[in-house]
Amino acid sequence: MSHTFTTPGDLARHLDQLRQDHALPGLVWAAAPLDGPLSAGASGVRRLDRPEAMTVRDRVHIGSCTKPMVATMLASLIPEVLDWRTKLTQLFPTHGVHPAYHDVTLAHLLSHCAGLPAFGEEEEFKPAPARRGSPARQRNAFAQWVLQQPPVRPVGEYGYSNAGYGLAAVLAEQLTGKRWEDLMRAQVFEPLGLTSAGFGWPGRRHDQEPWGHVWRRRHVPHNPHGRYQLHQAIGPAGDIHMNILDFATFARAHLRGLRGQSDFLPSETFTTMHTPFRPEIKAGLGWGVTMYRGMQASTHSGSADTFLAFVVVLPDEGHAFAVTTNAAGGQAEEGLSGVLRHLVSAFTSAHVA
Repeated sequence: MSHTFTTPGDLARHLDQLRQDHALPGLVWAAAPLDGPLSAGASGVRRLDRPEAMTVRDRVHIGSCTKPMVATMLASLIPEVLDWRTKLTQLFPTHGVHPAYHDVTLAHLLSHCAGLPAFGEEEEFKPAPARRGSPARQRNAFAQWVLQQPPVRPVGEYGYSNAGYGLAAVLAEQLTGKRWEDLMRAQVFEPLGLTSAGFGWPGRRHDQEPWGHVWRRRHVPHNPHGRYQLHQAIGPAGDIHMNILDFATFARAHLRGLRGQSDFLPSETFTTMHTPFRPEIKAGLGWGVTMYRGMQASTHSGSADTFLAFVVVLPDEGHAFAVTTNAAGGQAEEGLSGVLRHLVSAFTSAHVA
């Protein structure tokens, strides 16, 4: 059945009720039209053990929604530094790389078609080189090690992998002599005006920012200064934070690009990123390419088990959406999915099922 929101306040109250129904600590959301101001809101608290209210200016961790941003950074280096066909073996000697990877390109990495393991669980890192030296040195050591291992599936076959984005970042670092974080600032954050963007848990560098919450039969605050930090090797796969306004602004940059209204990157670059790398898979370069509620969509989700984020670009509808909660787990996913459905319904022709 459809749901009609007669006022912005009506929508905000409904989304907050969804937050409460799923016991989420905090919620932020934003809808970005092709032109004009964003619509955004926040509810709940920054931490369950503190009373401070969540706001749209608060930074949130976006997990794997980092991937479309890193893919965008790499796209901005075309053609001066690299292109989608740049091979890993242009940087790593072939005698040190498993033969199966000799023809792996940047596009293989960004579409999860390089045959690499997922590296989504801590256990997978145990055989990897020790975390010694600078972050860049750690990433390079990891890249060299993982390329010596046999692939877990044939190159060209889809298999989600955080390692692919770590390797893609190393590729950019080696070719430019700059850290991937500095490339993100120079090539994406600054041109798009994403002033809140940064790296790591937001509460680690900003005392008043929200904490994430892990699921332990209930949502428990996660101390951002604690032992659990993302491995430097996969930071480019999932370790960016920003506020919801900047998150939606990034999504709108891709919306405009797909509508041929961007001066940020060439139209053909956006088309390539949002087209399936292979006809039989639903992955472009940095984005999932699928149907959402009957509409052509580019999407991504992200969670490092403390926050949860969704981003959706609907080019035919002329809108993009970003939603985030400072919690993770199945209950958070169910609640945030409901928030996204109702948000999309409020601004497009879609109806809430």
